[in-house]
Amino acid sequence: MKKYIHFTSSALALVVQCFALTASQTAVAAPISASWVYKISIVKGAPTPDMASKAIAATGMIFGAVTVADGSDVGTIDAKGFNLRSHVKVATLLSMLDSNLNMGRQSNGIFVNGIAFTQRYSDKRGSNPELLMVTNLKQKQFAFTNGAGPARIEPMKYATVDIAMLPYAFIGRLAPKTMSFVAFTDGKSIYSTSLTPRPEKFEVAGKLIPAVRLSGTASGGTLDLWIREADGYPLHMRVGLNAQYGAVLDQQIEAVPTALFIR
Repeated sequence: MKKYIHFTSSALALVVQCFALTASQTAVAAPISASWVYKISIVKGAPTPDMASKAIAATGMIFGAVTVADGSDVGTIDAKGFNLRSHVKVATLLSMLDSNLNMGRQSNGIFVNGIAFTQRYSDKRGSNPELLMVTNLKQKQFAFTNGAGPARIEPMKYATVDIAMLPYAFIGRLAPKTMSFVAFTDGKSIYSTSLTPRPEKFEVAGKLIPAVRLSGTASGGTLDLWIREADGYPLHMRVGLNAQYGAVLDQQIEAVPTALFIR
């Protein structure tokens, strides 16, 4: 059975009630601190539309998967919601080709039906204008802005999580055992997919961890998310960029806490 988070009038009222209830709850915020390595694997014969992807393709043909960036996440998550700050620093070669690839992202939100729901998301890449998405529950809208001012308004069809928080979307609970519907945003557009779960063992830092692999497709590409079975802690995320670049981006966590993460 799929888990859909549609916003009917009753569902929207439930979300508003969640705000009121969580505001009165006393919870100890659990800290998040994670380090990531980003790697790209190029499909042979794939298009390389810019200098950065040409450089990755050339290196990838020799070494296979190429490390393109390091990332760090810090923040807090509890029963009331989440606050996440994410930084991505690209490899020296890429920064020489394009200084606007380094990223700083910030995400704030709540959990609805156990899945993260972003209320505010900002994305700043190099000297490019900041992208901003703000959720307006009263108007049932998502408002997108950029450096030039308001970009557009989208009606709120689903609870939506941003790409920085996406790996943590199910954290704090048992990994889903049935298909889950997820909508997510990069600060410019909203995408959606249905994720099919499959139990797997996944290795992190030399240790095999009981995990669930959630797989789906979105916007012409594939999405795979590995999370710890016992508490939904993120282990790995893979995005297939075949439609545009013929590449696969792997976001690999470097270490996982031994204690379960419960919110």
